[in-house]
Parts: sequence; C-alpha cells; structure tokens
Amino acid sequence: MKRNVLKWVLMLAVCGLTTGAFAQSKLTDEQKEELLAKMEQYRAELNLSDEQQEMVKSINTAYFEGLAGLKASEGSKLSKFKKYRTLSETRDEQMKQVLDKDQYKRYKEMQKEMKGELKSRRK
Repeated sequence: MKRNVLKWVLMLAVCGLTTGAFAQSKLTDEQKEELLAKMEQYRAELNLSDEQQEMVKSINTAYFEGLAGLKASEGSKLSKFKKYRTLSETRDEQMKQVLDKDQYKRYKEMQKEMKGELKSRRK
C-alpha cells in the first residue's frame, strides 16, 4: 500500500516537473532526438505498458534536462560528477518504482551495455 502511494506521489511530482521542463526546454534538437531514441529503445526492450511509457518518458525528460543544465553549468569536474551521480541515482530510484523486477533488471543490464560502449569509444 505504501509503495503504491509513494509511486503515485513520485509520478505526480515528476509529471509536474516535466510539464515545466517542456515549456522552457534546455534541450537542443539533438538531445531531444536522443531522448526519443532512448524512449523507443526502452519501450521495445522493456515491453512497457502505455502507463509505464508515460512515466518513463517523464523520468527521462527530467534526467536529460538535468544533464543539459549540468553541461552548461560552471564548476569543477568533481562537483559536476557529484551532480551527475545524484541525477543518475534519482533516475534509477524512479525507474525502480515504475518498472517491475524483470524490467528493472533488464534496464540495469542496458545501462551496463551502454557504459561498455562508451568506454570502447574513448579508447
């Protein structure tokens, strides 16, 4: 019961934040395309319901808005990294509330795959 109430409160908070984010989006067209591509990948690989799609879209939009703001911000690499870590942890917690156990497990696997791809690109 508590988990359901928490899930709905979290969903409403995210929806409220993303509504304002769309009105004054910091995302470039390229970042918006990346967001849409990521949403399509999640929808296909995680087999999301319509309700889950909307919540995941809100979560990812807030995350990408945060990343865009972080890239434009001033500060040390360490402070930016800490903010990035907070954004990622918040996103993971929200995704955990929206996805079932199998979907969340696949979501984490997808993240590991993406990290591996990024590392191989850097070399």
